[in-house]
Amino acid sequence: MIELRPVDEDGLHRLAALAVSDADPADVMPPGWTPGDRSGVLDFYRGFQADSFEIVQRGDTVGFIRLTPTGETGLWVARSARGRGVGLAALRSVVDQAVVRRIPTVVAETTTANAAALSVLRRAGATLTVDGERVTGRLGVPIEPPTDLADPVELLLQYLDYYRATVLRKLEGLTDEQLRTSRVPSGWSPLGLVKHLAYVELRWMRWGFTGEEIAQPWGDPDVERAEFVVDGDTADEVRAFYLEQCARSREIVAAARLDDRMARWRVTTLPTPTLAWVLFHLLQEYARHVGHLDVVRELTDGVVGQ
Repeated sequence: MIELRPVDEDGLHRLAALAVSDADPADVMPPGWTPGDRSGVLDFYRGFQADSFEIVQRGDTVGFIRLTPTGETGLWVARSARGRGVGLAALRSVVDQAVVRRIPTVVAETTTANAAALSVLRRAGATLTVDGERVTGRLGVPIEPPTDLADPVELLLQYLDYYRATVLRKLEGLTDEQLRTSRVPSGWSPLGLVKHLAYVELRWMRWGFTGEEIAQPWGDPDVERAEFVVDGDTADEVRAFYLEQCARSREIVAAARLDDRMARWRVTTLPTPTLAWVLFHLLQEYARHVGHLDVVRELTDGVVGQ
């Protein structure tokens, strides 16, 4: 268990002492610094003290991490604290800080030679971009609607978009094999669930609400549970199909009224749903499936959180 403690003057001295006694010079300072130069550490870290945290474990300072207003982060962990998940826990705590601050993306820079940093970024679910020896890791941050938002319609629509984005964020950092591997007895994969949600949007909004003619609203009728099957799809194709359906749903909602009713409804024992009912139905479906993805992602590679 770790905590992040904002760096004050005493914290600067604790970090300087740790940097000199128990850290790799390349991790804590720019090139050219030597471990004997404690004053250099103090001067360097005062430059971004306002964005900095001590990583504290059981009351002891074991490392450093920062988060700027633009989402840039960087961290180092003392040699004696490595191998205990400290860096990963600290990065996840920074993402929690980003949620509170409404920072949409956390960005970390490292190199292809820094195996420890790359491991932490991958386990946190970061998307990595390699440019020569330089590696940029990006962690999308789910941003809930503003806490002072009172308009129930806008709140509903923004929460729908929050869940739509969270679905894709939960897939960041997974390999193609992991995207296609099921962790549950029912057999669905993370990528298959995204394809299913694309069909959910298509079926309720285009086929059902507007009455658009869709040849296969449940996918290929010759394939069992076709909307979950991704054998012939690339990950990019599934994402593009999903994003297309989400965008089309937004267009449909923008052109309609909440009390408008579905054009196509086959349940004769129940009243034809209004658009308001359909949107709340979609919201609860997303909430359930994001919870499913939370569990499957943790079982896949240990990544937890928002």
